[in-house]
Amino acid sequence: MKNYADFAVCTRQALDYTSAFFKTELSDAQKRELLDIYRRLPAFADVEEGLTRLGEDGHRLYAFSNGSQAVVEALLEAAGIRGFFIDIVSVDDLSTFKPDPAVYGYFLQRSGAAGSDAWLISSNPFDVIGAVSSGMRAAWLQRSPDAVFDPWDIRPSLVVNSLSDLGQQIASRGVGGT
Repeated sequence: MKNYADFAVCTRQALDYTSAFFKTELSDAQKRELLDIYRRLPAFADVEEGLTRLGEDGHRLYAFSNGSQAVVEALLEAAGIRGFFIDIVSVDDLSTFKPDPAVYGYFLQRSGAAGSDAWLISSNPFDVIGAVSSGMRAAWLQRSPDAVFDPWDIRPSLVVNSLSDLGQQIASRGVGGT
């Protein structure tokens, strides 16, 4: 639709939508507090171990997000995991969002990776579908056993429940990756 707005605007709009949907009125102060908390989300318990293992296995790690560079930088710093990533690639640079195919090409260009060697790891099925459709490999991080992958006949290259065993599963497929 190409009607771009910064991801922070989309996040505020999503909060407004959710408030209206659940008929829960929030004051401006409550909204600011929730949005501030959103900027300081902790990493899941398996993230540090998983990123450490991936780095030790020689994978080049990038944060790739719909969020702006500054917001993602702050989130990673607050979660204590910024040091694991070589760089942050934000779709904000292109004024579009995943799963626009252009953003996956942009990621490959910025990382210097070839599509078939690059792995996208995400708990968002739309992101996995976008990456696979763009020639990348993608692991769906299924954090909940109740989560359902979108039925678009495009499947993830692999499904994992934790980052801790991701490197081993990628290695068992006989490929490296970014």
